[in-house]
Amino acid sequence: MSKKVWNEKKLNQAKYLVKCHSTRKVGNIFNTTKNAVIGALYRDKVNNGYVPSPDSKYIGPKNIK
Repeated sequence: MSKKVWNEKKLNQAKYLVKCHSTRKVGNIFNTTKNAVIGALYRDKVNNGYVPSPDSKYIGPKNIK
């Protein structure tokens, strides 16, 4: 599977489309998965200064085997 590149234009279009469509529909528009759309939007959010709250169950050490 090839890696998809999210350039600034494509990311801005996804942000706009997510306001009125589901991530699955946006994924279909960009010929990718809903999780790829969610991941791209989340990475952009983190790169722009978002920090999850310390009591979030989704942060902390990962148990990698």
